[in-house]
Amino acid sequence: MQSGTSVAGRYRLDERLAAGGMGEVWKGTDTRLGRTVAIKILHAGLSNSDKFRARFQLEARAVAALQSPGIVALYDYGEETTDEDGLVSYLVMELVRGRSLAEILKDRGTLPPAEVMQFVAAAADALETAHRHDIIHRDIKPANLLVDEETGAAKIVDFGISAARGASGLTETGTVMGTLAYASPEQLNGAELTGASDLYSLGIVAYEALMGRPPFVSDTPVAVMNGHMTQAPPPLSRDIPPGVAQVVLQSLQKDPKARYASAADMARSAREGRVITGSIPVAGGTPPDGDQTQYFGSDQTALIGGMAAGAGGDTAAQPTSQLGQPEDKKRTGLWFIVIGVILALALIGGLIWWINANNDAGQIEDGDSPTPSASVSESEEPTSEEPSTEDETDDDYDRTSDEETSEQPTSEEPSSEDPTSEEPTTEEPTSEEPTTEEPTTEEPTTEAGTDGV
Repeated sequence: MQSGTSVAGRYRLDERLAAGGMGEVWKGTDTRLGRTVAIKILHAGLSNSDKFRARFQLEARAVAALQSPGIVALYDYGEETTDEDGLVSYLVMELVRGRSLAEILKDRGTLPPAEVMQFVAAAADALETAHRHDIIHRDIKPANLLVDEETGAAKIVDFGISAARGASGLTETGTVMGTLAYASPEQLNGAELTGASDLYSLGIVAYEALMGRPPFVSDTPVAVMNGHMTQAPPPLSRDIPPGVAQVVLQSLQKDPKARYASAADMARSAREGRVITGSIPVAGGTPPDGDQTQYFGSDQTALIGGMAAGAGGDTAAQPTSQLGQPEDKKRTGLWFIVIGVILALALIGGLIWWINANNDAGQIEDGDSPTPSASVSESEEPTSEEPSTEDETDDDYDRTSDEETSEQPTSEEPSSEDPTSEEPTTEEPTSEEPTTEEPTTEEPTTEAGTDGV
């Protein structure tokens, strides 16, 4: 086929996009509707084979029965005979503007866990639709996942070797149907296939996107087969979040029954794994303390969490609670510290009040005359609150000490001089006199108490 060729008098071939063993894919135009389409054409030699033509028809029927945003839509199917190529079989499908996941991984090597989980969730949703129609894809791999460059959504293509649920993983001649690096154990040993086979293959794709290569790689096909059937996959990198690792490792269980019960369950877990990675740095710096917990209440996370919640089910709830426990413990411990500090402050305040109260009571009991005792306790308050008065009254103390000793025995004046005044601006010597005296030596209250006795 050449550019400009018309197929079925309606579809014009504009640009060859890909070519493979079974045929070619062209970017074309539906001249009747005026829209851009993808046209898949079976090689002329294969179109004359009843076997391959039947497989092509199977793909057309399979895709036509599946209405899902994650599956490339089928517009038309037909056969025509041309003078140049003879019998030609073709499919007219939705054109996805983007690249395959295989091309993206070739350029970038690995992808962040959150992005991988986005692809897994979209592909699992599409597989759920196929499995509900009893269709097993049998060839899930990066080359068959197209990524829309505008939306980032992944779409499954190539249902050419899909099979009905319960079919064997092998052909009548014992040939494995699928791609060896992504084939499930049951595909390789010829067991009955279920949707769990596609989930295993999707798990291999996720592993490769995270680690840069599939888990089982060897120069010999036998070694690869042995890895799928008997060996555990090599450990994932330590920086892979636990929720993401759970999605991958559960889908890679050897026993199909140990994998997810359905593609919908896997999609929910992938979305939960994506929520968790919102609080774990997957590329770049580390978020500040406290951000991990706050992410679960943010608008961004609420949107994603709402999608997961809308799907229903409890399968994916476990990873979130597991990662949430350390933060809950941190918060609980912080509250214990705050409460402990408050109680300690309250206890210290109570002790200070109790000591002051006992001191006041002791001072009143030491003097029989209440008037001098009151003047001493009141004069002590400025001393504690205004320590600067000691420096200001050093000279005054020397000048007035003789007056104190001569006047105090004959007069009750200290109690009437207003020693309780806390204003530092007063210049009366008697107002400052108690504040600079040592209570055990020349305090006027001792002499006043003696006079009272």
